[in-house]
Amino acid sequence: MLNRREFLRGVAGAAALGAAGVELLAAVRRLPWEAFTRRLSGRVVLPGDRGYAEFALPNNLRYSALRPAGIAMCKSARDVSASILWARENGVALVARSGGHSYAGYSTTSGLMIDMREMNSVSLDESTGVAILGGGARNGNVFDSFRSRNLAITHGRCPSVGIAGLALGGGIGFNMRAHGLTCDQMIASEIVLADGTIQTLTGDDDLLWACRGAGGGNFGINTSFALQTFEVGPITVCDLTWDEEPERVFASLVNTLERAPRTLGSKISAIAPSGSSGMKVQLLGQFAGTPAGLREMLADAYAIAPPSGVVTRDQYWKAQQVLSEPGHAAYYQERSRFFNDAIDHRAVAVIFDWLRRYPKTAKAAAFKLFQTGGHVNDKKPSDTAFVHRQSRWLGSIDLYWEHDTPGDTLRHNLAWLSAFYEAMVPIAKGGAYQNFIDPSLTDWKAAYHGSNLEKLEAIKKRVDPTGVFKFLEAIPPS
Repeated sequence: MLNRREFLRGVAGAAALGAAGVELLAAVRRLPWEAFTRRLSGRVVLPGDRGYAEFALPNNLRYSALRPAGIAMCKSARDVSASILWARENGVALVARSGGHSYAGYSTTSGLMIDMREMNSVSLDESTGVAILGGGARNGNVFDSFRSRNLAITHGRCPSVGIAGLALGGGIGFNMRAHGLTCDQMIASEIVLADGTIQTLTGDDDLLWACRGAGGGNFGINTSFALQTFEVGPITVCDLTWDEEPERVFASLVNTLERAPRTLGSKISAIAPSGSSGMKVQLLGQFAGTPAGLREMLADAYAIAPPSGVVTRDQYWKAQQVLSEPGHAAYYQERSRFFNDAIDHRAVAVIFDWLRRYPKTAKAAAFKLFQTGGHVNDKKPSDTAFVHRQSRWLGSIDLYWEHDTPGDTLRHNLAWLSAFYEAMVPIAKGGAYQNFIDPSLTDWKAAYHGSNLEKLEAIKKRVDPTGVFKFLEAIPPS
């Protein structure tokens, strides 16, 4: 608990937050934290405690002013259950956090944050290839545990991203075209429900179906996952950048990759930096073939302009170092849409027309394409809660800014982002990706869940009828 010096330090920190800080301190003073601490095997971290500032900070700094009244550092499903019940008994809003990368800040709260970072174990049943991951495991934990094995799951690039959020919302990655989404590899999960009960979900349980792609934070707090791994071997990876002829290169890459085998996973980015710098195009990817085979595949783009960067072949997990990104905390908004048709020259023209309109007064902007299709589309939309099974690409517009970007400048840039997005929607023809959760969406129910919405609402009504697990874009009880 807080001693006097720590409490005064918390007062000073909260005062800097203005009215939100006053509300935070009021919550700290009135709640029975000591009784809560006795119910946990983990610890409770309050404002002013060592580590609080680090633990409370979300990855999207746009939402960093919203700080929890307390953080439960859970070590077990029982701790999670006790946290849920304490929050309900005391009328405190709650939220679970694994990696804290919610694009819309939904993994932070002014109430109780149930932090899973200490539940980060990764184990493997060598006889079945089934990996058991704690609810707080992150990509980095998977990398470390699998580094010496020729096995993998569909994982992300950023080490600090939580596997829970990744899997519960679908889970894209460079393996998805060859092996499916992360949620497709989920064969079981342990979950703590709104009433504090701990359940193990297996087989054809409709709640397990919902956990395969509806998005985190909707039905309960998942405290472990069983994922079926697959074998991997040496792989070719690339990180290539074109500084010349960006629109022509982008169009060439899209056209080439449309015909690529599912053993190639790729991401194409058209990047518009601030200031006077010109646009550039980046290709990240992994390919089961040779570097020469990949270069031959990309011959048309190479003919337009020579890229800089690397194409190399190595053991799978060592090769992933070329593709990984740090994922540092930043100020940003990202808006997505699935492209259900091929991206033709007209779509490319629209994309680059809007990139050229970027005001260049924020930090940077980009349009990204993650190639889907392949094994992602082998399942029907109703097979899992992840409904987006007819896409060929996932498009995303990113906008980044600094903490001191003037308000008028930011509003101007956000207006550009919204206008670009509205121009993209009718071209894309698909829904939005629930893991790139977007607080600006007005059609989010249909965009995220499509034809699966009615079933998801019925499941929500059964397991959480009073909406204990809620946020602005949470599935409502039917």
